[in-house]
This record gives sequence, C-alpha cells and structure tokens, in this order.
Amino acid sequence: MHAYDMFTYEINMRRIALLIIKHTVETTASPEAIWEILQDVTNWNTWDHGIEFSTLDGPFQHGTTGTLKPKGGPLLHTKLTAVETKKLFIDEVKLTLACIIVSHFLTESNGKTHVTHQIEMMGPLAFFFAFVIGRNMKKNLPQEMAALIKKAENLKLKKSIQ
Repeated sequence: MHAYDMFTYEINMRRIALLIIKHTVETTASPEAIWEILQDVTNWNTWDHGIEFSTLDGPFQHGTTGTLKPKGGPLLHTKLTAVETKKLFIDEVKLTLACIIVSHFLTESNGKTHVTHQIEMMGPLAFFFAFVIGRNMKKNLPQEMAALIKKAENLKLKKSIQ
C-alpha cells in the first residue's frame, strides 16, 4: 500500500485547482468488488465514517444527482459528472463560490487492483474551504480507503466461501 498527497496549485488551460489530495491503495479485491461498493451510494457511510448519509436520485450514471451529509456539516448536493463502469467515476459538489471534485479511479495490474481517490477544490473561495475542511479530508482519506478495501476484500472472501 502506498499513499501520496500534495498541497499545490495545478494550472492548465481549463481550470485552476487550489487543493489536490490524492491517495492510492493496492488490493487483491477485484475492480468488480470495489465497484459494487462504490456504486452502493446509500451505504457509503459503512466505510466512510465521515458521512452521516448519502443518496442517489437515480441510476449510477453520468448526470445523476444526489445528496451527501457529512457528519457535523451541511447537506450537500452532488452530481455524477463521469462514470465508466468498473474504471472510474467523478462526483462534484458545488459550494458557495467553490467546487469540490472527487475522482475515483480503478486500475488493474499483475492481479492487483489500484484504487485512487483524488479530491480537488476550485473556485474563488477554494482557499477558504481548503483551510476549513481540506485538512480533515487529507487526514481521513487513508482510513476511509482502508475501510473500503477491507469491505471489498471481505466481500471477495464471502463470495469465495459460497
């Protein structure tokens, strides 16, 4: 397992991201097992303990909206802006003068699955949200992903026993 993150400015022709937090873990669980858990939005709080509840207003596909309630935070409205089954999905949350974009990537190599979550904050008030919530996101992301991986590996184990 390895992790890396950075506090940086990313500049390209389309956007400026104030904060980028990136974490990658490796697992023996298949992309299918990980995907099964990721698309089960109403149960995200079983592995992401910073979430009180989350919902999705339709199928797990591009354009579907939902809600997410962080513990101790306000209700947030989310939108899936990209979905490639068993490979990636991106969800966005619009805040006041800022946007949080969370990208989830699955890649396979040598019988292992690499799971990457990347959090970007953009917009005029991104610096404020990076300071207020970014530190906790950075601190909690490794534990959340470890819980996701554990759940996927247990799912794999349960299926192999049956």
